[in-house]
Amino acid sequence: MPSRSRSILVAASLLGGIAARSAHAEDPQQAGRGDAKALMQSGVRLFEAKDYLGALAVFKDAYSRFQSAKILLNIATTLTLLDRKADAANAYQRYLESADSDPAKKADVLVVLADLDRLLGRLEITVTPADAEVQINDGEWTKAANVTLFRIPQGAFTVRARKDKFQSEAKSASIIIGEKAAIRIDMTALPDAPTVVTGPIGDGNGAIGVLGDTPGDGSRPRLSGIALVHLDIPRGGAAVRVGVGFDVTTQLALQAAALIGPTSGGYAGATFTFLAGSLRPYAAVGLPLFFSEGPRLAVRGGGGLEIVITPHVSLMAEVGIEVLLNPEDDILKAVLIPAIGATGRL
Repeated sequence: MPSRSRSILVAASLLGGIAARSAHAEDPQQAGRGDAKALMQSGVRLFEAKDYLGALAVFKDAYSRFQSAKILLNIATTLTLLDRKADAANAYQRYLESADSDPAKKADVLVVLADLDRLLGRLEITVTPADAEVQINDGEWTKAANVTLFRIPQGAFTVRARKDKFQSEAKSASIIIGEKAAIRIDMTALPDAPTVVTGPIGDGNGAIGVLGDTPGDGSRPRLSGIALVHLDIPRGGAAVRVGVGFDVTTQLALQAAALIGPTSGGYAGATFTFLAGSLRPYAAVGLPLFFSEGPRLAVRGGGGLEIVITPHVSLMAEVGIEVLLNPEDDILKAVLIPAIGATGRL
């Protein structure tokens, strides 16, 4: 007898036995079991009328309500008669692996499965972590534990894996009839998102250097763009310091900038940061040079606070005193010049 005809006869006998057993009384305490029993009876009637597609839909509905090996065997049997070889083989495999499968029927199931395996390829799938979900080709996502051995038709295939907080992975290859291929997917955990602080600044013990979990200094680009507004309060004027900074170390940075205002010029300086974290107090020194009836050189010293918004953006506030080395006759020699602005890192 050809193997397909033998498989169909064995499959039909399996469903007949299940239909008879499903008529017995079921435990009413198990949720969904009563609905599943009624659906099973409807499915068997459709099966006997050779409406295999209708029977398959009803059996799948019943299995979604109560996951019994008996219902799973009806699904596998119907798929066999629909000539959906790979789907039938996978349903039979799940039946064999079910804790409530009937030992008396396993020999017949193995007969059908052996005939199907001659026409299919087999995948041995291992996924880490084991509780990830897996999709084969365009099928449904299911637990990796349910598809450790999976049958597919000959040809190309793709196995995808997903899990919350892990990088999704996929592997593609091709398989021929009778071949067994081992597919292993080791997923990579994604880094935890930075902690967002909504409470008071500081750690409750007077330390204000760390606002919350922030990227370490190694994640901050060393080159930065600087834009600060210098406020000449005594004379009611202002100038903008626009330039670049370079972190020599995690604490020491050098700056070079242009001064743009009523009297323009240049600026060279350095800052030294005392703490790491989101709040970074610092000391600053610099040499402003501007032109007002000739070059005017000053020495600037002060302190400020950098507020790190992201590894690429910071806000800055600074208070400094500038001492003019060669002031004009009507200009104060020492002037308090605060500055506010921002830095950006690429």
